Amino acid sequence: MTVEAVIFDLDNTLVNRKHAFMKYSEWFIDQFVIITDILHKNEVLEYIRVADRDGYRKKHELYEELLTTLPMKNSEITVKDLLEPWFSEFYKHTVLMDGAFEILDYLKQMDIKLGLITNGSVHTQNSKIDQVMLRSYFDTIIVSDEVKLKKPDKRIFELALERLNVNPRESWYVGDHPINDIQGAVDAGLNAIWLKGFMDWGENIEEPKYIIDHLNVIKEVLEEVSHKQ
Repeated sequence: MTVEAVIFDLDNTLVNRKHAFMKYSEWFIDQFVIITDILHKNEVLEYIRVADRDGYRKKHELYEELLTTLPMKNSEITVKDLLEPWFSEFYKHTVLMDGAFEILDYLKQMDIKLGLITNGSVHTQNSKIDQVMLRSYFDTIIVSDEVKLKKPDKRIFELALERLNVNPRESWYVGDHPINDIQGAVDAGLNAIWLKGFMDWGENIEEPKYIIDHLNVIKEVLEEVSHKQ
């Protein structure tokens, strides 16, 4: 099989969103939350982590809950006050996934076209991409809010294929989310690689053929399928 393109998810695929959110939450607590002998910082961190639902919760709803459930240093603070640093500070905590540059360099050396598809806001996602200097690797970057399409809608994958001018049967998608990434990519006709370790696989969903636990394993997968042609 010829490999024409590899398209990546961003959060918890090329960047470790889980780690970044933990770092940001520590900063958030230091700025806004009263920590006491009874209310320990680690307990608050875990509470925020669960409330965030791995990023799949609207931020206004999240900070509205935190405002009403956590003791704030400023009794006059509003949800808007808590939301503003999310947009101005969170991206600064972005952490590359282990092996991200290595696999991207390898794919570039192989003259494989590279794409990125991410759900989220234009400002937040682009800020994260630039914070860890990923932009130059990609032939196309698609942010859902910009194109008014959202994974797992197969049209956002088809848009990436169109921009890259590649065949879906000879293109690969790598992501962590069983539905948004893997099922969406498969529905659009791409080959899919699931990066496990961040999202649980649903019982009623057929597991993909290719499952990895580190980005560097992508090289092994592509070499295997290339030798089968």
